[in-house]
Amino acid sequence: MVTAANSHYQTAVRQLVSSFRTSSITMEIDKNTKYDRQLRLWETSGQSRLELSHICLVNATSTGSELLKNLILPGIGKFTIIDDGVVTQERISGNFFLSKQDIGKQLAPSLCGKLNELNSDVKGNSICKSLESVLESEPPTFWSQFSIVAISDYTPAPQLKALKDILWSQSIPLIVVNTVGFYGSLHLITSETTVVETHDPARLYDLRIDKPWPELQELSDSVKLEELNDTAHAHVPYVIIFIKALQEWRNKYGSPPKNYSEKKQFRKYVVSMSRDIRTETNFIEASTSTHRALQTTEVPASIQDLFDHPNLQNLTKSTPAFWVLLCALKKFTEVNNGQLPLPGSLPDMASDSESYIKLQTVYKDKASRDQKQFTEHLMQIVKDIGSDQSQFTQETISQFCKNTHSLHVTSGTKKSYSTSMIENMLSGFNSGNNSDEAHLLAIYFGILTLNALIEKSNSPISESNYDELMKLFIDEFAPGVTQLPDDMKSVFKEIAVHNSRSYHNVCSFMGGVASQEALKLTTIQYRPLDDLYIFDGVRSVSEKFKV
Repeated sequence: MVTAANSHYQTAVRQLVSSFRTSSITMEIDKNTKYDRQLRLWETSGQSRLELSHICLVNATSTGSELLKNLILPGIGKFTIIDDGVVTQERISGNFFLSKQDIGKQLAPSLCGKLNELNSDVKGNSICKSLESVLESEPPTFWSQFSIVAISDYTPAPQLKALKDILWSQSIPLIVVNTVGFYGSLHLITSETTVVETHDPARLYDLRIDKPWPELQELSDSVKLEELNDTAHAHVPYVIIFIKALQEWRNKYGSPPKNYSEKKQFRKYVVSMSRDIRTETNFIEASTSTHRALQTTEVPASIQDLFDHPNLQNLTKSTPAFWVLLCALKKFTEVNNGQLPLPGSLPDMASDSESYIKLQTVYKDKASRDQKQFTEHLMQIVKDIGSDQSQFTQETISQFCKNTHSLHVTSGTKKSYSTSMIENMLSGFNSGNNSDEAHLLAIYFGILTLNALIEKSNSPISESNYDELMKLFIDEFAPGVTQLPDDMKSVFKEIAVHNSRSYHNVCSFMGGVASQEALKLTTIQYRPLDDLYIFDGVRSVSEKFKV
């Protein structure tokens, strides 16, 4: 039903769309200005990848429209909509990119036309066929043109499986997003995801205070704290303070501080090095940042695990670039006493310009030497396996060396669920705790069961199908279970009653979540979902799961 609020919203969206039309604008908007905010998130490298991407949407639903909107505005290269439907009154009720004037027209081109107006840099295309028809008429190579394929809401299981198999074999990510009433789910299906630029918020600066290289040690030794005047003493960078303090501690105790008591004593020692802790900003900073002095320079466990990954065995010229880079990294650490390439970045710290620049130069020079040595190992491996050297640009190598502490790899599955998920859900309900995990898993299996029931009955589902929905879940997912928990029944009841796919607040939210994951995959930055997300709009609860 189109309410007054919906009507106002549609008007606002149409005004927004018209504001993006550029046919009458003669002055070209500079892309750096147009995309200023997002360039701060993923820089020009991420934006370039985004502008080369081609996103395919199967099923032009409200959720799918929101997904594409959020990708078109930041500037993907192309998008294609596959849908053989026609615009109806029901479809426009929750899709604010369609209007009454579109009723009776083909859905895919109608939506494509509206979305095209959002960003003149993006090219849209529509295919007025069902997924089944496309799978039958097009070879598997048809799908290789897409960076990501997203399926929105119900899709018959045979077609979904066929598409999964095709995309999996070509390493193309598939996003399956569903909304039912106030519930939503998103499943990211891809064989493998590798990310170099993870932007890890918990990442620490690699300062090597515990293992200073010769040039850094020389710089530290050249600073004689006792000979400095008060002004110079108050501007010594805390990296130098830490190197001196840690060396004195080691001389006295033999090893760095380990337990809480020792770390507390170390902090007191740093404070004691100050001439006036009330006024010397550098020592105040040092006293609150002693964790940086006590970082251990070593290969993180997560990276060490990657060094043992089977993908590093028997590299060939077709091995993905990430694994070739990782192989070079392993070689680098083997000949550098277990140390990764130095990123070379420094945090801000109280210091005079001359002292900070000297310190910064020492770090940058070391990072440059490490990158050069890493490149030599890499080029030797590339030569040995006959790989394409052009894919390893200086920018690629530089970004890799700066992010070796936080590389991210995940392996996926084509399965929609696992038996352990069902077991955890049922045990969670039966324990009486009514946990959020059990409740959210019930939502996901309710959505899967609803889609299975639609396929089985080949007709719309209503509240009257509640008992049938429950029975089908047991038959399909939990044979042998005779009675389902009451709390789980309540979830299925909610799905049967509110079975609409076009509650716009939920569609907008899930479309936003799906587009965020698509942006991570296209820019190859930030850590993507691994690999299932479930949303409960009734209780405002969500969580991610691993299938």
